[in-house]
Amino acid sequence: MHEIFAQCPRVGRWDDADLAKTQLIFVTLASNVDLTRKEMVNIPQKHIGVYHSGKVYHYSNTADQVTSESPESFLAKFQALYAGNQGLFYGWIPGENLLLDVQAEPRSVSADKKFELPDPVDGRWKARLVGEPDFFLVGKEVNDAARKYHGIFMPGASYWGEIYRAEEYRPSLRTWATLLEVTGACESENHFNLVNTYDRAKFTFGFYQLAAHTPQDNLILMFHRLAELPDFNGYFPELELRGGRLFRVDSDGGATDLEQEFTASNGERQIMLFMNYLNPQRVPIDRQEVLQAARLIHWTQHDPAARLAQVRTAADILQRKMSARYARKLPLDGKSDVICAIVADIFHQGRSTFAAVKPLLSSANPVEALLKVNDAAWSGRNNRLRAAIKVAKDQGRLGQKHYSAATNEFV
Repeated sequence: MHEIFAQCPRVGRWDDADLAKTQLIFVTLASNVDLTRKEMVNIPQKHIGVYHSGKVYHYSNTADQVTSESPESFLAKFQALYAGNQGLFYGWIPGENLLLDVQAEPRSVSADKKFELPDPVDGRWKARLVGEPDFFLVGKEVNDAARKYHGIFMPGASYWGEIYRAEEYRPSLRTWATLLEVTGACESENHFNLVNTYDRAKFTFGFYQLAAHTPQDNLILMFHRLAELPDFNGYFPELELRGGRLFRVDSDGGATDLEQEFTASNGERQIMLFMNYLNPQRVPIDRQEVLQAARLIHWTQHDPAARLAQVRTAADILQRKMSARYARKLPLDGKSDVICAIVADIFHQGRSTFAAVKPLLSSANPVEALLKVNDAAWSGRNNRLRAAIKVAKDQGRLGQKHYSAATNEFV
């Protein structure tokens, strides 16, 4: 129950609650609650209910059923049962403030960056920033029940917008810039604005396809960088970086930590509130996920600083994983930049395991062996990777250096 209390967008003493609002109600020792820090000490003597229209609905262990009573009776009951002076507190229902009031015609919206989001035509969603003349393509709907794909994506024939080019970033990123470009070619044809919302991550964006579901990794890290830019509040007025964590903040003071971690049904740790803020529900496709995609697409297309934030995030992830994971699990020290580029792509996509890849590094032709990893399932990806590697080698941007594990650099 203390964990639920911490997840509430807003908490306070019951005397200050809005009695017209459906909300949670908590009873516990008054001194066990720190409202400023939104913390409740985890002790056995605490109870929770749901307040609605003047009644508190809660589970009674004694009666083994849900019962209802007034807030005053609820407090009196537990004052008699529990030791010490009990306090009554309210909490807004966790996640309730993740839903935005998204309008097709948003001229009354208070955000600096307002987007028109007309109904889709033939499943294609478009958006336009209020005041600009042209609409732009956000994505096309996909509904594939067999593969559990529900959301929007950018069809390959409709790709548009700014493209990541390694040469523009080589002065600062050196060989890493090319490794990013090689994987970017496979993920998005290196389009900065590529989005998909149809799979288990619920939202994935950018040339490196940064996913929303992973804690302290991928898309949430890009949002940390975006939050440092002047236009962040214009595009995402309901977000705020507090103490290095991203919060959804209401105009009336409620706040939800979007980086709280939860365990998914498959055992994976996920930041579900961040996922749900970007894409509230898998089915049906709704305007909120389209709006979030439109915001990122427009910002990325028009602001080099937003593109740089994306590049820096991807580079940090690649460099960190090369040093902390790949080079520790595999004998990469002294291996060519080509081999490292292939290894990085394999594990970025997740199409093999360290146990399967390790013996390939000592094979007669490791490059060819790595380019055929899990080929039965991923021949298309492997072929795109092969083509991207060839282009980089032909241009002299790969095939010249080797990886040094000691410095996490190519020398």
